[in-house]
Amino acid sequence: MVRQSVLALSCLTASLFFISPDASAAGEKALDPALGFTDCSIGAGAAKLVARCTTLSVPLNPDAADSDMLELSIARIPARRQSASNDAFTLLAGGPGQSAIESFPAVAFAFRHIMKDHDVILVDQRGTGGSARLSCPQPADSLGVEFDDDTSAIRESAEACLNELEHDPRYFTTSVAVRDLEHVREALGVSRWNLYGISYGTRVALHYLRRYPDRVRTLILDAVVPPTVPLGPDIAALAQRSLDIIFQRCADSPGCFDAFGNLETATRELLDSLKARPRTITYEDIASGRLTSMEFTWQHLAVTLRLLSYSSQTASILPSMLHEAIANDNFAPLARQAMLQTRSLGDSLATGMHHSVICTEDAPFMSADSDEPPPSTASYMGDSVVPSLLATCASWPVGMIDDDFRQAVESAIPALILSGEADPITPPAYGDKVAKSLSRSRHIVNAQQGHMQAPFGCMPILLAQFINTADAQVLDTACLERQRVLPFFVDANGPLP
Repeated sequence: MVRQSVLALSCLTASLFFISPDASAAGEKALDPALGFTDCSIGAGAAKLVARCTTLSVPLNPDAADSDMLELSIARIPARRQSASNDAFTLLAGGPGQSAIESFPAVAFAFRHIMKDHDVILVDQRGTGGSARLSCPQPADSLGVEFDDDTSAIRESAEACLNELEHDPRYFTTSVAVRDLEHVREALGVSRWNLYGISYGTRVALHYLRRYPDRVRTLILDAVVPPTVPLGPDIAALAQRSLDIIFQRCADSPGCFDAFGNLETATRELLDSLKARPRTITYEDIASGRLTSMEFTWQHLAVTLRLLSYSSQTASILPSMLHEAIANDNFAPLARQAMLQTRSLGDSLATGMHHSVICTEDAPFMSADSDEPPPSTASYMGDSVVPSLLATCASWPVGMIDDDFRQAVESAIPALILSGEADPITPPAYGDKVAKSLSRSRHIVNAQQGHMQAPFGCMPILLAQFINTADAQVLDTACLERQRVLPFFVDANGPLP
């Protein structure tokens, strides 16, 4: 069985946004016909975007003159207004393993003001989407390796994945990907990038800035991953921190506390109960409409707690689902969420690319006992995070990594850093750490929010203002003080009035 890793950092929120062909043509700039751009659409349904698409050949091994080539998938959405500027906006996707082209349409509304005056160039990072995606077959009910104590099975699963890959995974790392992004910039005649990185994409953005400082105009880091911090050792503690914030918000909310009481203690008791006796349940699978039976374990509960903690919207339904299980032994709502969340994550991530990044850039800097918290701060995730990730990487080849990759990036490029107070994987402390070496940066922390800040409240306006002025210090952020998270659902009808 192939096991996916919920070390994955980014779950982008879907919304509705459509750009018509007429609206997008107004800012069209002439491109070299040799680039072969053709009309295309990206995304699906109401989130579909009209674009121009092409591919660009780059060497698999950038240091070998006789290297095989691979094709990068590129999409361009022209600015809606004419502009003499030759810079462009690009989104660097999370994961690691998400496709920028597939991810962008669902969150394009967050960048709608930027798109008036700036072309959007989307590049599927090598190993994702249409750029030689490194995938492995994924069972629909696969849980993250962080919740699996069977390190032998984890290692066998990763080895099976490795044996199925078409390309050498050593060349699918951040250090190689930033070279690809520079090839794209040169080929498209972009003067400088306005970089927006989300989660793992912030690691890519920072390393591109390190390698090509003169080619970055502005930098937006949303849910930042410091280059000095290996992802893994802190995962369990950060997940528990986020859940504690959510439970405290429920306790401070009269409606939530009156309905559900002390969820912190009750949830720990529920986890212990499931460890002693998993529940066999039957529920309706929303995707198929059929009744499905499963054994619901503590790992299913843990992965649901973690993934629902990523967003204040999904966190709003967590107390009511936990109460159903605690008070009524009804695990169907939690089971449906466990399956929906893990399927969505598995579909959006290229597992092989994810492993290539983690096993090169994180695992070598971990130790097997580094995630064992003291008993007083034990996480609901348990203590298997680092051992399971090391098992995944035991046979995975270490790829190309620049010598200075794990050093702090020092720069005077205008930078805007965004964090959510309740983020379960990239806390505000990470943003503070990165800001210390970015001399023209500003760090904004949104109260009670989770992972990814770009779509919320007035943030889309602030992002456009930052890119237009290239100055984070002049932003008037008073509008963010009016922002409120979605109240907790107290029953099936939703929050209290």
